[in-house]
Amino acid sequence: MSRPSREEFDALEGLGNVGWNWESLLGYMKKSETTFPSNLSAFDEERYAAKPDPAFHGTTGPIKKSFPTMFTEQHALLFDAAKALGIPRNPEMANGTNVGSMSSFTSVDPRTAKRSYAAPDYYEPNASRPNLLVLIHSQVTKIIFGKGDNGLQTATAVEFTHQGARQVVEGVKRDIILSAGAFQTPQLLELSGIGNSKILQVQGITPIINLPGVGENLQDHVCVASIIEIDPKFETMDVLSDPEELAKQQELYKKQKGLLSSVPAPGFIFLSSKDLGTPEDIRAWQEKADVHSTNHLEAQTSPALASGLQKQYELQKSWLTQEHLAQAEILNYIGHQPLPSSVPVPGKRYTTLVSAVMHPLSRGTVHIGSSDPLTPPLIDPNYYGNEADLDLLVQITKFTMKLVATPPMAGIVRSYVLPGPEVVGDEEKLRQYVKENCGPVFHPVGTAAMLPRDDGGVVDSELKVYGTTNLRVVDASILPMELSCHIQSVAYAIGEKVWFIPDSNSSNLTSALA
Repeated sequence: MSRPSREEFDALEGLGNVGWNWESLLGYMKKSETTFPSNLSAFDEERYAAKPDPAFHGTTGPIKKSFPTMFTEQHALLFDAAKALGIPRNPEMANGTNVGSMSSFTSVDPRTAKRSYAAPDYYEPNASRPNLLVLIHSQVTKIIFGKGDNGLQTATAVEFTHQGARQVVEGVKRDIILSAGAFQTPQLLELSGIGNSKILQVQGITPIINLPGVGENLQDHVCVASIIEIDPKFETMDVLSDPEELAKQQELYKKQKGLLSSVPAPGFIFLSSKDLGTPEDIRAWQEKADVHSTNHLEAQTSPALASGLQKQYELQKSWLTQEHLAQAEILNYIGHQPLPSSVPVPGKRYTTLVSAVMHPLSRGTVHIGSSDPLTPPLIDPNYYGNEADLDLLVQITKFTMKLVATPPMAGIVRSYVLPGPEVVGDEEKLRQYVKENCGPVFHPVGTAAMLPRDDGGVVDSELKVYGTTNLRVVDASILPMELSCHIQSVAYAIGEKVWFIPDSNSSNLTSALA
């Protein structure tokens, strides 16, 4: 439940979205949450960088957020090593400045040790409402349009499958909300005739609205994991491979205690560009923030997409020079994270450090590859489509390895597992390791970007799809740029904010589909 910087939210407004700024979105993030304080002593609040200012956190919202129930010694040693390298503890990262070491809130209700999320905390309290119907075993396949006012398209019906049978809801009078995420929102728009006309025609779909930004601009936090064997005296998730220890932890969980009662990734370190490279490195990364430096872009042939992307790049260039803005994240997983390339040795203890780029310059795509609505879309993340992302992730990984080699963290390290010692000291081998072992952090955004139409936007600042009178997108696909946080808190804020946007025919939005 982390948050981005003030500058990133204010940039949304600067890109043409009135009312989308730090002050506004802070209110909606707080509205979505109820915050539970830690039970740490004053000493441990400082040690684990877990001393939030109540002014920045919600108290009455549906989503419950809390600190981990367990704080490990290894966690504190990592923060001490970061401090030795000039990275301070930041006990309040939700105030618009997120550089430093922190213990993160998680969306866990500490009273039950269960995940807090939309189903139990938004849906279930409202499940009995007579004007709410949720269909499971269903998939929307198409939105049907008719001519509206001023040549715009009005959504009048929705096609979907329910338990394998085709169904249609007709006679839509108010707004339709599309909330299918950064992968399936663009798929459904294209299946409905909204998108790049060339792509639609190849699949035999008649274009209704030509919006070349649909499915473009895909971004995620590209990352790579480093696994370190540590002193076996530390309790990590690795103990769960022992049946007796697993049974013990299952009993502790019943009391909302133990390893199973929290997310096993309590520690986060956010770094600025100055922590990652020299002034010459930073200038080189800035020079690559250009439409023509990124491979496989529709923006290179579409003036609107090129305009919007270059405006994003100008912001990213400026962020690279600001020491209080995060360009990297190091996430600490307490144990050997499950990976296909490494298997933990029973009896040994590990820690995993996931290094991630916060503001990738690469842009990927999501498009239909078939007119069959049940066929998944074609997803191309285009990792390292801009070479600066690879350069940055190599530097972040080097910092990670420097971190574990710095006292007091160095005192508990027993061996390097991934990357191995023969890789850590070799620049070319490390670069190849980062290239071959990268993956997503599962924070996809950007594929129905909230930007002016002349900048390749798909929705306006009221989340209405351009060219329509009553279709809105309400999910993370509307974020035009990746943020330096885990985007769960922002996704809930988007949902809270849309309630206060009047729909086309009444005071609030009420019709929805997902």
